[in-house]
Amino acid sequence: MKWIFNSTPLIYLSKVSLSWIFEELESEKTITKTVYLEVVAKGKEKGEIDAFMIDELIKKGVFEVAEIEPIGWLRSVKELHRGEIEVLSLAKEKNGVAIVDDSIAREMGEILGVEVYGTLYLIFLMLRRGKIDKRTAIYKVNEMIKKGFRLSVEVYSEFLKLLGGVNYEN
Repeated sequence: MKWIFNSTPLIYLSKVSLSWIFEELESEKTITKTVYLEVVAKGKEKGEIDAFMIDELIKKGVFEVAEIEPIGWLRSVKELHRGEIEVLSLAKEKNGVAIVDDSIAREMGEILGVEVYGTLYLIFLMLRRGKIDKRTAIYKVNEMIKKGFRLSVEVYSEFLKLLGGVNYEN
């Protein structure tokens, strides 16, 4: 499996000290040049700790940074950012999995025939592997939300339901 990451999963998992998840994922992990510039270059200018964490993972070889010529018609989808367009294009080219949270980007991925998941999927994956427990998963998602991670009430409710009615008071 080849993992292609957009900015949001990189930023928010790092902000809540879950960047170790990236190292747990088997296979190739890639970010595009635009995502690198957005997360690492701009983030470091702002002094964002997550930018330094992702940069370290790149230096360790966890992520490779790739350039991609985007699929032409995707550029005309005004609701997509350049990073999302590149992530979807690279996932299509490499027959990889796009990790994006934006609902329009996910819909476009489905249209392209690209397997698409979001940040919560990675948390569930670690939960299933026994690397994180339910209480910690809920706590970390709540922390991500406090730090600006956008999640609809419906998605958050479904997340809690999928965890099986755990007491999530902290």
